[in-house]
Order: sequence, then structure tokens, then C-alpha cells
Amino acid sequence: MGFEQEIINAKHPVLTDGIGSIHIEGFHGLQAEKCFCVMAEGTRYHEYGIASGSVLLCKRAEPINNGDLVVVNEDGILTVYLYLKDRKKNVDGEKRILHNKSMVYAKVLGSFNFYQ
Repeated sequence: MGFEQEIINAKHPVLTDGIGSIHIEGFHGLQAEKCFCVMAEGTRYHEYGIASGSVLLCKRAEPINNGDLVVVNEDGILTVYLYLKDRKKNVDGEKRILHNKSMVYAKVLGSFNFYQ
């Protein structure tokens, strides 16, 4: 059975096969066993389109680049950080900054907001 489009004229349309699997346009080749979603809380990353209730699509074992949003596992709690290679760079606002790639649990690939 093929995928059917559920959302029209979206930047990343969500497609379904009708039996529970989804496909998000623009995110091809993702390995299901390395991907997961978490729900965001707070407004630290609002300029990235992330607010309380946003669903974050994350992938483990993904290359991390300067300026990427990443997830760190802090005693079982997944927390979003902004990865910055340069320790001297200042960032406006209340963002959590991470300089150590070895602490990264996953990279945030995208955020999705659903409205009722």
C-alpha cells in the first residue's frame, strides 16, 4: 500500500500508509531504530519554532555541527541544548549551551506543532 498525503501545502507534509506508519516529506532515509520523538516544554528555543507542546523529531548517532540543537540525557530526562563549538561565543536569551559533543544523546532534526 502506498503513502497518502494527509496535509496539503505544508513545508514537510506528513504521509501515511493507512496502517500506522508515517512518512515526513524532507526526512528521507531515516532509520526507525535511531529516531524518536519527544515533546518540548518551555520557550527557550521559540526562534527555532519550538515551544511547549512541540514534537521534536530526533536521531541518535547523527553528525553534530556548530549551531545544532541537540538532546542530552540528564539522569533519564531528555533536555534540549544548543551545541556551540566555540566556548567564548555568547548567546542571547536563556538557551542551554553545550560545548561537549560526547554528551549528545541525539540531534534534533525538526520540530512539529499540532493545533486542535
